[in-house]
Amino acid sequence: MGLFDKVMSSVNDVVSGLAGGGAGGLQSEWTQDRTIRLADPMPETLEQLKAAVDVKDPGSVAAYWVYAVMCLTADYDIGMSMMKYLFADLEPFGRGFTEGGKMGKAGWDSYFNERLQDDDYRWLPRAYFEGATAANGFHPSQPLAVKLYYNKPNTEAINAQTLEQLGRLNVVYYVRSNAAGYQVNLELSRFDGSDRFYVTKGTASSGLFYDQRSALTAEARAKLYN
Repeated sequence: MGLFDKVMSSVNDVVSGLAGGGAGGLQSEWTQDRTIRLADPMPETLEQLKAAVDVKDPGSVAAYWVYAVMCLTADYDIGMSMMKYLFADLEPFGRGFTEGGKMGKAGWDSYFNERLQDDDYRWLPRAYFEGATAANGFHPSQPLAVKLYYNKPNTEAINAQTLEQLGRLNVVYYVRSNAAGYQVNLELSRFDGSDRFYVTKGTASSGLFYDQRSALTAEARAKLYN
């Protein structure tokens, strides 16, 4: 069974190793709503993800971040390794950052481990991909694609605070769930002296598991893992 097949399987069919306890200007294409199509076939290992994602493009990093969080529902270790590659914790008032997160959890709160073990929650990240609807049990279209919406106010506000003083360039997108329409901001940052972007907002992981079970009818629930 491939990684994506496991995403679509019930939790009883999945073995999960849950975890314990010089900046320049923004390119015009980055400041637009964008649909990012992921590699086909989809990455099933960290090395495959590294080959697929364009770390110089904040949109590519954002789209593969959503994918990495979804992969947690199939294999915690693989999903977390992908998230660590894409994530960096920031020092609030300094120039430093820690790749993969200071606690090695890439912005993941262990509180959400319980959601990985519950089929009523595990489908939630799938709902952010194109073609995932209640009618099809939130099974996204393939090849996978993510619609990114440019958040201009947040982007400009963060850059006003960090670009000149800290040399950190930021882009903020949000993704919208096809379940109840919930929106999650994804903050991407590039640091002075680097040409790659990282996800730098921890809630970009937990937010994708925000409870939208009210969007499920009995019929939709029956289709989630079929």
